[in-house]
Parts: sequence; structure tokens; C-alpha cells
Amino acid sequence: MLPYILRYPNFKKLYFAGFTSELGSFITETALMLAIFDIGGKDKSLLGLARAIFLIFLTIGNLLGGSLGEKYNKKNILLFSNYMRIPFVISLFFANSASWFIFVDGMIAFFTGIYNPTRQSLTNDLVPGEDISKANGLFGSTFAILHMIGPFLGAFLYTQFRGVSEVLSFDLFTYFVGIFLIGSIKYNKVSDNKPGKYSVINDVGDALKFVFKRKDLFALITTASSAGFCIGFLIPLLLPYFTEVLGVDKRAYGIAFSCFGLGGLIGGWLGGKLSERFYIGRIVVTSLMLEPIMMILWLQTKNFYLSCFLFFLWGVVVLVSMTNQLNYISHKVESEYMTRVFSLLDLTFVAPNIISGIIVSIIGKQFTTLEILESVSILFVIMIIPRIFFKDMRTLLSMDNERVERDKTLQDEMETP
Repeated sequence: MLPYILRYPNFKKLYFAGFTSELGSFITETALMLAIFDIGGKDKSLLGLARAIFLIFLTIGNLLGGSLGEKYNKKNILLFSNYMRIPFVISLFFANSASWFIFVDGMIAFFTGIYNPTRQSLTNDLVPGEDISKANGLFGSTFAILHMIGPFLGAFLYTQFRGVSEVLSFDLFTYFVGIFLIGSIKYNKVSDNKPGKYSVINDVGDALKFVFKRKDLFALITTASSAGFCIGFLIPLLLPYFTEVLGVDKRAYGIAFSCFGLGGLIGGWLGGKLSERFYIGRIVVTSLMLEPIMMILWLQTKNFYLSCFLFFLWGVVVLVSMTNQLNYISHKVESEYMTRVFSLLDLTFVAPNIISGIIVSIIGKQFTTLEILESVSILFVIMIIPRIFFKDMRTLLSMDNERVERDKTLQDEMETP
């Protein structure tokens, strides 16, 4: 039985288009990393370069997507993003160069960056305000599921077929499915584009001015950026932490990651439920405050099973936070700025990740994995917990669940069972 929220027909098409596309992307990203590693002669530095290129292109795409989503028809932007990824994926069938694989991975990330904030904004156009928390919760839970199974499938398929051709074929299939589903969505909002010179820089600048004027949004964006910066240290150090500190093998590392994904699945659902009972601003602040505490607790245990349990709880907290950050923007940001603010929220994770990843590459050989992570956990507490005493955070904490007005002519009508 499908979730209640999928009884909105246009949202259902948008959801399944995103689900298939992201499943293909998660699987393909893992397979491409393995292919780059093999083609590049087991050179680990190429993986670092590929990750950096991926995040940089994703950042540029996010900035552009946030701007384009307010200027042009969002449905057409989603179709454009899918169409543009197809020729790059096809080129990989004929390539045998690590540098080309890295470039194509970056270009896929670029168009994904355009796609994501536009899709999130279109969701708010299609779903009535009273059900938007359910839609965001479903997206959060789905992300957790894909995060849990995508990399596993990518590694399995690459190993099973000894190459990327089958994985790329599936990825192409998901793009065509997405094009079909998005193309059938009934959405006729006219372009907001006005005569005159178009400037992405000016559009992003306007969005930043808007955020800086709003104490609640400033608190949300800056605190989420701090969390993204600290989590950015954790991601590349997870594997060495489990293998070097806990003394388990790579399979156990995969199990731990699945525990985090399972926690995220529950957190996405729980985040939507909590937003129906409590002020969203309070949920966002509380969950952000819990994240550094979870990291410290997780680092204190050297037992693998307890570590997995805490990683599971951490996944719950992170997805409760992510889901309600989306809910907050859906409730509180006017339509003319919404896509750009969603884009900035995406950047609070991606951009700090780039910085922390670079720092790890510089200091990784000078300090042990545990020394770095314990130092980051202390920094995490210092950057997040004292913010509760700042005026902007207190403003976010006190915000109620009142919603801004949306154009109801664009909204979906629910199908009768």
C-alpha cells in the first residue's frame, strides 16, 4: 500500500521520477569510483580528486539551479537536467580513461545540482501546505533507503559484471523513466523571467541578502553549515575508523553504514510526525544540538555493536533534522525565494564538505584517525551548542508553524481511493 501522500497524482510522478533517478545515481556513483580506482592503477589520489570534482560541480549546479528555478518553468528545468546527463553517461561506454570518468562524474553532479533544489521547490508548488511535511518526510526516508542500498548495489554489480556497462545501462533507463514521468506532470506555471540582463550572481546575492535579513533563516543556514563542516571530516575517516580503531573489516563498515541508513529511514518518518505536534523551529534547533552530542557518545565506545546502535540513533537524529529543515523552508519562505533558499541549504552540506575534505587530505598523515575525530567532535560542540544563547537561534527556536501563502492554482488534487 502506497503512502497517503502519494495520492496526489502529480506529486506521485515527481516522487517516482526522483526515486528512480537517485537510485541510478547512487549505484552509478559507487561503480564509477571503483572504475576510476581500477583504471587509474589503484591510485587513491584519483579518488580524492574525483570526490573534489564531484562536490565542486555539484556546488556550481546548486547555485545555478536555485537561480534558474525562480526564473523559468521548473518542470522544464527538471527535463533539461535529465536530457543533459544522458550523452555524458553514454560516452562512458566508449571511454577507458580515468580523467574522462572523473570529468563525466563531475558533469553528472553539475546537472544533479540543478535538479535537486528545483525538484524540492516544485514539490512545494504541487503539494498543499497541510501535507508538505508528509512529502518532505517521504523524501527524507527515501534518501535514507537509497543511501543504505545504493552503494551496496553499485559495488555488487560492478564486481559481478566486472565493469560499469550494466550499471550505466540501468542509469540511462532511470533517466528515460524520469523524463516520461516528469513530462506527464500537469504544471503550467508561467515563467517569472523578466526582460533585461539575467545574472546568476545577482540572483544568488539577492537570496543571501534575504537570508541575512531573516534572523531565523540565518540561524538555520549557518548552524547547518557548521554541522556540514564537522560531518565532512567524518565521511572520509569512517572506513579507517572502523578498520583501524575498532579493528573490524570492510564488511562490518558496510553494516555500520546500513545501521545509519536504517536510522535515517525512521528519522525521515519521525521528523514528519514530530512537525505535526511541535513547532518546526524547535525541532530543528533541538536536533542540531543533539548531533555533536551523538558524535561524542559514538566516539567513546570501542565496541562494534554498541557503535552500530549509536550510529543508528545518529541516523535518526540527522534525518529528523534534515526533514524539518526542509519543512521549515516550505512553511516560512516566500515562493519567489524558495528555490534559491533550498539551494543554499544544499550548499550548507556540500561546500563545508569540500573544505573539511581538503583539510583531511592535508593533516591525514600527521595525526591518527581518532585524534582528528575527537578534535572535530570538540569543535562540533563549540560551534553548535553555544549558539542557543544567540538571538538569531532564539528566534528560530520560537517560530510557530504558520505557513506563507502559496499559489493554490498549481496544487495537486488528491485522488479518491
